[in-house]
Amino acid sequence: MKKKIYLVLSQNYTILSRIIKIVTKDKYSHISISFDKQCTDMYAIGRTFTRWPFSGNYKNESIYEGVYTLNKKSQIVVYELSVSNNQYKNIKQLLNKYGNESKGYNFLGLIFALFNKKLNRKKYYCSEFIYKILSDDNVKLFSKTKDVVKPMDFVKMKNLNKIYEGNIIKYKDMNIYEKIMI
Repeated sequence: MKKKIYLVLSQNYTILSRIIKIVTKDKYSHISISFDKQCTDMYAIGRTFTRWPFSGNYKNESIYEGVYTLNKKSQIVVYELSVSNNQYKNIKQLLNKYGNESKGYNFLGLIFALFNKKLNRKKYYCSEFIYKILSDDNVKLFSKTKDVVKPMDFVKMKNLNKIYEGNIIKYKDMNIYEKIMI
């Protein structure tokens, strides 16, 4: 039996996300992983404080709080990926393993990555963290030859099913409607 995981790419229009978007020319500047379609529980390396981009860590995120609520223009794309029960279990274990081992937010690594340079540290930025989990020997859903990975690189994964793209408020409203109908 297959399980579902969700990759959530976002553009929240914070100063840092705007800079990332300008430099990379990519539509989205952040990525999280979720195990529920409503994205109430997402996991990533992200900001410790909503309005301060320079410190971060492994954290539980939700589209209903934090940076996802700062700007009404915020955009997301949600991809669904079917995985085996074993992969699902391994992804959850790797999230905790790498998340708890992380020594914070790799802000310097993010700056280097904007210029396609790799900086190896025991810290991660968002796409580096998700890549580490999905490319681990126990999971192997993603492989990339370049050293630097960006959120938009994940859309090239096989077997992704786009379930939503657009304004984050509309996605929240859809989820509320779905919950009422159940």
